[in-house]
Amino acid sequence: MLNCFKSPRLLLAIMLVLSAILLSPSVSAQKIALADFCQALAGSWQGEASRPRWLVKAVRVQGLCSGDRRQLMLTVSEHASHPLSETWWFREGDGEIRLTYFNGVDPDKTLNFTLYRNELGFSLLGKGLVQQRPAMIRLSFAPQGDGWLWLQKVQYLDQDDDDYQVYRGIALNPAS
Repeated sequence: MLNCFKSPRLLLAIMLVLSAILLSPSVSAQKIALADFCQALAGSWQGEASRPRWLVKAVRVQGLCSGDRRQLMLTVSEHASHPLSETWWFREGDGEIRLTYFNGVDPDKTLNFTLYRNELGFSLLGKGLVQQRPAMIRLSFAPQGDGWLWLQKVQYLDQDDDDYQVYRGIALNPAS
């Protein structure tokens, strides 16, 4: 088997096939503007939220999309993480999505993200601090029935780990 890698043509052919597979549009995500994401998340949602090894809590989420679809506010009902509600304000500008998070308890947090569309939904990828540790932050919204599964994931940059850890998940089902 190792003899096949001595042939430069065979090695090049293998690399081209692997590149075609990995760069295929069905496998890769595409960077997008906020409009489609804004429209998909606008509305009233209900479901459950939890962090690993925490209690599951019933939540309501309200998604408000601006008329030009360049701003989205997601308000998660009270008692999701704190006694007060929390708000996620996504704004489009300069090729990035600026997120301001506030919950009425902690200082407001503002981070820049890149928004991607893939066949399974939407992902926002950015860099920031989580529990005073540098981290890559991924917010993913995967279709689940008529709604979405919103996973908030982190990969700490000060530890040698290749995978994202789920920080919190929220099931978004259309409110009845």
